[in-house]
Amino acid sequence: MPYRPPAPTLEHFLCATDEVLERIDRIDPHAYDRSRNDLGGATTWLGPFLTHGIVDTTEVAERTLARHRVKSCYRLMFELGWREFFHRTWQLEGEEIFGDLHHPQRGVASERMPRAVLEGATGIDVVDGCIAHLGAHGTMHNHARMWTASIACNLGRTAWREPARWLHHHLLDGDLASNTLSWQWVVGTFGDKRYVANQDNVNRFADGDQHDTWLDVPYEAFDDFALPDVLAERATPTLPVPCPGEPIGTLSGRVALRSIWDLDPRGWPDADTSVVFVDTDRLAEWPLSDKRWAFVAHWAARCDAPIVHGTLADLRRAAADATLSRREYPACTDWPGEVVERRWVYPMPDGAFPSFSRYWKQVRKTVGL
Repeated sequence: MPYRPPAPTLEHFLCATDEVLERIDRIDPHAYDRSRNDLGGATTWLGPFLTHGIVDTTEVAERTLARHRVKSCYRLMFELGWREFFHRTWQLEGEEIFGDLHHPQRGVASERMPRAVLEGATGIDVVDGCIAHLGAHGTMHNHARMWTASIACNLGRTAWREPARWLHHHLLDGDLASNTLSWQWVVGTFGDKRYVANQDNVNRFADGDQHDTWLDVPYEAFDDFALPDVLAERATPTLPVPCPGEPIGTLSGRVALRSIWDLDPRGWPDADTSVVFVDTDRLAEWPLSDKRWAFVAHWAARCDAPIVHGTLADLRRAAADATLSRREYPACTDWPGEVVERRWVYPMPDGAFPSFSRYWKQVRKTVGL
């Protein structure tokens, strides 16, 4: 039987804001701490809502801390810290995050992906099942993402950017900062070492029992690991670039200029109108799947905000006579309009933070950890 991961489908995320808030309130921080790394564990599956600004990290933290002692929420607050760390890095580094950030990637044999990863045919049942579920439903557990990245890049000797673009395309919660910098963390361009996992690790966290695979080796074998035959054939992912909505027309009055990362229906009460603008140049570089657009369209409709698209030059022409307000977001730095800052759980550190540990040491005390 093919492995079927315990991950939700698109329909799980096509809901109302009240249901999202109820899911936050049902978080059990103790269960999350114990089992979040297990594919069947107490994962929150809030990623799509956080990525698209339907709720933010501050709301998750505040609602959870209102029900539980801060010490019992350590792991959840730690993971929210990772998300903010990635975005703070993006704020500071800008477009540099889309290239090797701290170190060049080692051992690259190809820019193109292993065909076996694209087709979910690596021979590692859990990983292949998670890839199949990703393509069908747009969700993948974080641990499965790490296994996939390790197999594609560190063991498959692939430059990280094309696989990162492929995963971002399919994920409902494909976050440009978290996805990009996580791939770089796995391959060692945004950290001091690379991440690898063997078959025992996969079995442990997926409750699996597969053995005698090419990945069924001790960790010391990775010190001098030959490219597995199954990963040798290369292919380029086909990533269509659909874009819903209409070309942007003339805007007037007070307009809430939303991005696809700002889809909270409760936002912008003082605006006359609201639109979701899609930058077609950014979209061409980082395309989204039909499932992702279905998610965006659902929440844009709840915002009563039509989706429009065009280049930044198109946006500036369309908004010449309008008063625009928009939420701060690094992908929208060049957009016109008055900028409203996002809320953060943790402040921008005073000192440098080239690693998460340096970041976490500076910010954790602000919430009592």
